[in-house]
Parts: sequence; structure tokens; C-alpha cells
Amino acid sequence: MRLSTAQNQFYDQYEKLLKKFDEQAKLLKEQNDNVKELNQTIKTLNEKLAEAHLEIERLKNQINKDSSNSSKPSSSNGFKKITNNREKSKNKKGAQVGHEGKTLSPKYIEKLIADGQVDEVKTIEIGKTNYNKDMEPIIKYTYDLEIKRIVTKTLYYPNTELKVPKGKPVSYGENIKTIACLLNANYLSYDGITEMFNHLTNNTINVSKATVLSWNKTLSNNLTPQMENIKGKLLNSLVLNVDESPIKIDGQQHYIHTVSNGFYTLQYVTKHRSKDDVDAFGFLKQYKGIIVHDHYKLYYNYGSDNAECNVHILRYLNGVTEFTTHSWSKELKELLLEMKERKEELISFKKYKIDITEFNGLREKYLNILKKGKQERLDDLKTNAYKDEELKLLNRLIKYEHNHLLFLNKFIVPFSNNRAESDLRKIKIKQKIGKFRSGTGADIYAIIRSCASTYSKNDINLFDAFKNALNNNPIII
Repeated sequence: MRLSTAQNQFYDQYEKLLKKFDEQAKLLKEQNDNVKELNQTIKTLNEKLAEAHLEIERLKNQINKDSSNSSKPSSSNGFKKITNNREKSKNKKGAQVGHEGKTLSPKYIEKLIADGQVDEVKTIEIGKTNYNKDMEPIIKYTYDLEIKRIVTKTLYYPNTELKVPKGKPVSYGENIKTIACLLNANYLSYDGITEMFNHLTNNTINVSKATVLSWNKTLSNNLTPQMENIKGKLLNSLVLNVDESPIKIDGQQHYIHTVSNGFYTLQYVTKHRSKDDVDAFGFLKQYKGIIVHDHYKLYYNYGSDNAECNVHILRYLNGVTEFTTHSWSKELKELLLEMKERKEELISFKKYKIDITEFNGLREKYLNILKKGKQERLDDLKTNAYKDEELKLLNRLIKYEHNHLLFLNKFIVPFSNNRAESDLRKIKIKQKIGKFRSGTGADIYAIIRSCASTYSKNDINLFDAFKNALNNNPIII
């Protein structure tokens, strides 16, 4: 059957429409593919943007860490603003009622004179005349030191019973030796000590660094009896604070360790911060009491129990509060400080143990806050750049809960390890002004610092103590 012209035209148009439809369908499919690809690209870019945002926040957190929110020393704060966490006092500025001031006063000077604590008293009269000589003068005091260069010439005449001291015909006196050792123990390097003597004496006392070292070596040798006494006293202590700090010896890193309480300090040097090195010194292997430290896990090998420093925890909690929107860290900080205040309150009431029911209630609060912290972290994984540090802190506080709360369970245990950190402060200053050239020099310093810290804790004058020790008559306490 032949198709009419109209029908042929219709079929031609129909085929053209189908062809256009196929082309449009193909174009639509390509556009859909492009949209899918674009959506995937956008998704990938968003993921990378989120990662970049987290990394920026992590770096900002790292930059903003200082001694108030991490374990970094205060010297790392740089020009950052240090937050003052103390509550504003209502008291006026200056000395408070009942507080012993440090300002010089006539009463203080007159007491020193009366007690024989002043070597010389000079009186100068100004403006005195026959007319006013019987009037009451206005008295002003000047309290000063006078540095004198003294030479003592000793004549030994021939005598069969007289033993003339052997050695050089000229030697340095006890005061110079004592001052040099005192400065080395607390303030200056050997270079600084020799320069100070030069400045004070118009370059007439030119003591060498080797000579200063020999005096310190003699002092450390003569302090050995006191060192043995310190070890014995600390071994009998119920609680000890321990810490360590890196030092440089001939350019190589070593460690100086401190073991102390409120009355005695023992310091020693090791090449590594390892159990083998600590065991080689031997002290902690013998100790049977409670050890307070800053979470260096090595110390869990020693003592009958371990307590963690909570001041460090307060800093880490500050970090979580500053770098996240979570509330658990602030709540736990407030709880720890509440526990500390409660302990101090009980002690003021002459009570030396907390009621077990009250302790368990505070402990439950502690654990519930940590449970809340775990959940807050899980709810904020995608936007929390501090999540790794936060998890470490949460896990530590849960795993070592007994050790962090031991200060409240046993009142003899302190809230912090500040005692040990304070005892190490001198060596950190020492490292800034001078390094050790040998292990022997570091060992000498550790012995002298151990005894110096112990004498200071017991209100013994360091100048007198060092002078006695240089004469081989150390003070034993």
C-alpha cells in the first residue's frame, strides 16, 4: 500500500522528532553525569575544607598553649597574655593587716643592733651646735655592706712543737671560698664568679675557674656525711615528691633527678631517664612509701603507692575549656578545687581523714563528670580539633582515678608535685647561665644543691653551713 504524500511528510517529521529526542536525552544524560561529578567534587572539597579547618584550629590551639593550659614551662609563654585565674581581691593594694612586711624600719634596725647582728655601727652628726645639742635629733639609718680586701700575715717561728701548715705560702681565705661556692650553688657560673671577684676588688683577686671548681669539689666531698643523712631521712619519709629535668653535660643530654619532702632534698644525675639508670643510683628501689609525681610512668615501679600531680591536670583542663565548647572540663576543675578546699577545711578542724561516705560521693561526682566528658567528645568529633588531646586526658583521669584522688583519701599526700618542681628550679636557672663540661662537675653540683636545699628548708644559714663544710665540719640535720 502506497503512502500518501501527507503521510510521508508526517513520518519524516516524526523521525526528525525522534532524532531530536534522542539527542536531547543524550545531552540530558551527559548533564546529569556532569552534575553527579560536580556534586562529588563539591563533597570532596567540603571534606578537604573541613579537614583544613580542623588543622587550622589544631595549629591555633598549639600556638595558644602556654603554662596555663599545658605542661609547657612559663618561659615558653613569650609575649602571650597570661590569664590571671585568681579571684579579684577586695583588699586595698599594699601590705595587709597582720602580714609581716619586708620594708626596712627603725625598729628592725634597732633590733639587729641589739641582737648583735650588725658588725659595725657608725654615728654621723649633722648640724649640731651648742644651741641644739640637747634637742631630740631626727634619726635616719642606712643599712649597707662593706667589702674589704683583707690580708692576714702569719709568722711561724721555729719551734719543735709547732706544726707549720704545708702548701703554698699564699692561699685564699675561708670567706672567698665560701662565697664562691655559695654563688655557684645558687646564682652564677664559674665565669660569672671570677668576674664578680674582679669587679669587687678592682682586679686584685684573680681567682681562676679551675680554683673555683676545686673549692666546690672539696665542699661536695666534705658534705658526704650530710648526703648520707639526707638519704636515710628520706627513706623513712611516708611521702616523697619526685621529678627530673634534662641538663646538658659536654653538649650531651643527661637528667638530674630530685627526691624531696618539706625538710630534705636529694638530687642525682643520670645519663638516661630510664629504669636501669634510676636503679643504678639505688634510692627508689629501697623506698617503701608513697611517691608523688607528674605522671612519668617509670615511677609506678617504685614505692607502696603513687599519687599524681593535680596542678598539671588543672592546666590540661584549662586547655579543653579554651579549645572546645565542652563543659565537663570546667566542672571537673571546680570539683578538684572543691576537694582541695574541703581537705584543707578538715585539717583546720584537726581532722586528718575524710569520712568514707563523703569521699565516695565526691568520687562518684568525679566519675560522672568524666562520663559526661566522653559523651561530649563523641558528639563533637567532626568539629573538635582538640579531640586527640581530650581523649588522652579523659583516659588518663579514668585509668589513674585512684592516683589523682589519693590526696583526698590520704591527707599526708599533697594535691600537687610543686615541692619537687620548686627543688629543681635552681638547676633550670643554672642551665641558662652555664652548662656542665663533665659528669663529675654535674655530680658535684647535685651534691651541693641537695645539701643547700636541705639547709634552706631547715632555716640554716647557707654561708655558715658551707663555711663549716669547707673546714670539714659539715652540719648534720
